[in-house]
Amino acid sequence: MKIALIGNGFEKNIGQGIEKYCGYLAEGIATEENKLEKIKLSLYKNPFATLFESFGGNFFKTIGKKADIYHFTVPEMAFPCIFKRPSVVTVYDVIPFVLTNERKKSYNFYFKIAMEFVKKADRLIAISKSTKRDLIKYLKIPGEKISLIYVGVDHKIFFPTKKKKNKKFTVGFLGGLVKRKNTKILLDVADILRDQNIFFKIGGKGAGLEELKKMKENKKLKNVEFLGFIPDKNLNNFYNSLDLFIAPTTYDGFCMPGLEAMACGCPILVSNTGALPEVAGNAGITVNPNNSIEITRAILNVKNNPYLKKKMSENGIRHAQKFSWEKCVKKTLKVYKKLKMNYPYRE
Repeated sequence: MKIALIGNGFEKNIGQGIEKYCGYLAEGIATEENKLEKIKLSLYKNPFATLFESFGGNFFKTIGKKADIYHFTVPEMAFPCIFKRPSVVTVYDVIPFVLTNERKKSYNFYFKIAMEFVKKADRLIAISKSTKRDLIKYLKIPGEKISLIYVGVDHKIFFPTKKKKNKKFTVGFLGGLVKRKNTKILLDVADILRDQNIFFKIGGKGAGLEELKKMKENKKLKNVEFLGFIPDKNLNNFYNSLDLFIAPTTYDGFCMPGLEAMACGCPILVSNTGALPEVAGNAGITVNPNNSIEITRAILNVKNNPYLKKKMSENGIRHAQKFSWEKCVKKTLKVYKKLKMNYPYRE
């Protein structure tokens, strides 16, 4: 089977969720049975430039290709899917439909146009039940057209190590520092807990970093540290250095850091919104992301209950074992094969 995998990057070790997905998918698909062609498209910060490129340059990069399956891994760049059949598009989330004030109006406009073309694809892959529900709700796409395929975690990279006991109970966050990640509330919680021997490590970069630093300064918080971007090679050590991982996100199509943290045996505390509860399963604690008191109580509950912390760690490791890139690839190939039966390719 000849497969065209189309995206804006295929490097699995650079910390970007979509490229990580593409990288592992490409690695797993490329077997003796399958001939894989990776087509790298251009994605720009300016949404109108990306839209123009999607109709122009990206179109010409794909239109002359011949394959049994055309898999577009970035929905915003999937315009050619209406010409290249059979086509598959992976959708991670539909943020512009759910959080209308999260991004610039120009991006929301561009994304909604792009999703009109995504609707024309022969098959959609949603990376969570939450995303599948949103595709049905906001885009009116029939559920039977959408395959639920979870992303994975590399258990050779993320695993428990022998942990040193922290002098202070350490709570960690990792992700892009943007509005929906809701990291401001962590500083409110840190303020409440400033005398409880609890320390917060915030990893990641983004537009909100400077505002968070000012907030820390204004509150005179000594129990918060900003770590900046953490390379993949350092992530296992980061997760294993924590007593608790927290993701107070208001909306996410998945939560890869939460999954990686569980694979490392780190208990997790996540929002009760979007895909986070299904990622945590029965292993994590869910809270209202906008309620600092509820979050504070949940953190103290884990801190003051060693048995709970131990059980969460054990349950998290077991739960994370359900997710793997091998499963993701296997299920994706099943989608390809089913489509190929309906669209036989001829040289």
